[in-house]
Amino acid sequence: MEVPKSTQILVIEDDANDSFLLEREIARASLEDHVTIIPDGRQALAYLEETETPPLAIFLDLYLPGMNGVHVLDRLRRNPKYKNVPVIVMTGSADPNDLKECLRLGVTSYLSKPVKLSHFIKTVAHIFPKVESRA
Repeated sequence: MEVPKSTQILVIEDDANDSFLLEREIARASLEDHVTIIPDGRQALAYLEETETPPLAIFLDLYLPGMNGVHVLDRLRRNPKYKNVPVIVMTGSADPNDLKECLRLGVTSYLSKPVKLSHFIKTVAHIFPKVESRA
């Protein structure tokens, strides 16, 4: 059965090691059929423009090639179509200014890398009830 676009989780992550670890955690959570991974901020925005229905959630790395995660988050929050989509930043950054800027832009959650299965599942479980009521 094909998963409707509205049930997709978009992961924007460029680091091959982090992507591998995250994909492993996603598989353990039995969510692999619901996830699209894109390694670049500009490519992710182009992908989103081509989809009719916004994803249920976006996991976003801060340090991406071309367009960093803060700029992607800013673009998402300025677009009415994505304004209410939960965005979870995943980062290895310890810079408090990164957290401050993400909070200013309306990030839903902020996870430190490496993302552990328990944190990933808890975050997804916390987000999905909110997403169901956003329609």
